[in-house]
Amino acid sequence: MNEDLDPEVAFEWPRDAMRDGDWSVAGVRWRVMRKVYPDHPAPWFQGIASHLRAGELDQAQGLIDIAKDKYPNHPSALILPAELAIKHKQWPIAQGLVSQAQELHAANPQTWIISADLAELREDFEEASACLCKAIECAPDRPNLLKRYAELAMDAEKYEEAQRRWGILRDRFPEVQAGYQRGAQAASLDGDNALSKDLLLKLKYGPEYISPDEHIETNQANQADQAVHAKPSQSPLMMLFGLIWTKAMFNLHSEVRRNYLSFGWWVIEPLMYMAVYQLVFGLLLNRGGENYSVLLMTGLIPWMWTLKAISASSGSIFGGQSLMLQVGVHPIMFPMVMLVQATVKQIPVFILLMGFVWFNGIGPGSHWLMLLPIMLVQLLFTTAASLAVAGIMPFVRDLLNLVPTGLTLLMFLSGIFYDYRTIDEKWHSLFLLNPVAFLIKCYREVLVDQAAPDFSGLAWRGVLCAIACGLLVVMYHRLRYVYPRAVME
Repeated sequence: MNEDLDPEVAFEWPRDAMRDGDWSVAGVRWRVMRKVYPDHPAPWFQGIASHLRAGELDQAQGLIDIAKDKYPNHPSALILPAELAIKHKQWPIAQGLVSQAQELHAANPQTWIISADLAELREDFEEASACLCKAIECAPDRPNLLKRYAELAMDAEKYEEAQRRWGILRDRFPEVQAGYQRGAQAASLDGDNALSKDLLLKLKYGPEYISPDEHIETNQANQADQAVHAKPSQSPLMMLFGLIWTKAMFNLHSEVRRNYLSFGWWVIEPLMYMAVYQLVFGLLLNRGGENYSVLLMTGLIPWMWTLKAISASSGSIFGGQSLMLQVGVHPIMFPMVMLVQATVKQIPVFILLMGFVWFNGIGPGSHWLMLLPIMLVQLLFTTAASLAVAGIMPFVRDLLNLVPTGLTLLMFLSGIFYDYRTIDEKWHSLFLLNPVAFLIKCYREVLVDQAAPDFSGLAWRGVLCAIACGLLVVMYHRLRYVYPRAVME
């Protein structure tokens, strides 16, 4: 190696290994640096640090004996031996070295970091916090010191103090996610669910969505409202519903902002699908007939609701793994957010469907009110299917590749492009066991035939779907702490 090379440039070679956590490799590279730059302190003390991290304590001790003689006034000549003494559990030696370092090198942040290490091992969290405060004063540009300062309060279960410390981290380093992730957890543990939700939203969408001032104003308004009306605080279940709704609305808002036609795509998309299927089945295959476009729309639009909800929910738990791992958000939130999004987007599309039917000469009437129980049963079925598919995926990931194929098969077996009465009558009962096929039949009975649907069939299917939803909610609750591990495997 060229000895004329700037040492700081050459030292990047072992430092790369340190950044990657390859401590043994870093120790070997620092040994090379000591041969090239024998009078520079960095190869000695950084080599000692690498051996300590690698657990190579004998090598570290050998270097310490030499380095202390070469550089007796260097801060690391006390700090690194103290770290070695801590690893050997030689507490009096470690304390003596730390005390010397505090006296001689009080301006060095590493002095106070090793002091905090020693205090934390004694479970003296107040002393550890005081030492970290001094380290932060010495190195105010290091967010990791503020993170550790806040984690100390978490370890001591002083969650109100932890919130304050995470707030300092957010103020100084707003780009560091831990300030929001762990801050939200501290707020939740302290019972401040509003702040916890606020921080989760900031984590997901950035501080610009909900500013600290807005949060303060909201808190003050809530407190005033509670003082006037004496209402109890929201239950955890209501907080979860609120978080699901808020996140779904933010997702829809973000989706709309990305598109030039914004909300228009919610209506344009089903019309484009209808045009394609009308062309293929109605014209090219000549499978249509009178009012085929109405038949197609009354099957296609309800199907798209279920299709989009299940498709979006299938991988939703994987998409939310960071929130589960860092903050502990309930896993059921993620498929439910996708379901709410699909349902809200379906509202204008159902209005389009009714207008389309009316335009084709089938006028509205009181019988349209019978659509409500059909929609309710479809909502229950879609919820159960979405929760089931999303809940299975973290354990059987290969199924994620089969979801599109399965949904395509379900689409062709549901009578979307044809009237089920055109198939052999002996297959009708079996065909209508498919819940999507039965629901499409009910929609067409109301909208096309202007007749009452099969209420008894709707009732028992609705009960079964409601039971399935209940069982799935119980499953999610019992597996709440299993899902974070499953998504990491």
